[in-house]
Amino acid sequence: MAGKLLSHVVRVETAPIHLAFAQGEHHGTARLVAGKLARIETRSLCHGDDICGNEFVYYPPLVQLAHAMPAFTLEDSFQGKGLDVVWNHMGKRSAFVGSFSVSL
Repeated sequence: MAGKLLSHVVRVETAPIHLAFAQGEHHGTARLVAGKLARIETRSLCHGDDICGNEFVYYPPLVQLAHAMPAFTLEDSFQGKGLDVVWNHMGKRSAFVGSFSVSL
């Protein structure tokens, strides 16, 4: 469903993936670690996370989700090869946490 975003694949790497979600009052808290290649850690949005007081979801998730909610990104990093860039961003309102299913 990512369409043109996946039209030019430069490299495929494999790594063990660990995905964990917090339950209950910490909804929106998730951690995904893909070996040493990538890491994403989020938490639910809090009162002080607003940008300008006129908050709305600026863009929808890139794929259809059964449930999606914006989340605060504690960390998102990529250390793989093939993109000619690595990154480690911290402290941004830049994530969605949601559920989906895949039929193969």
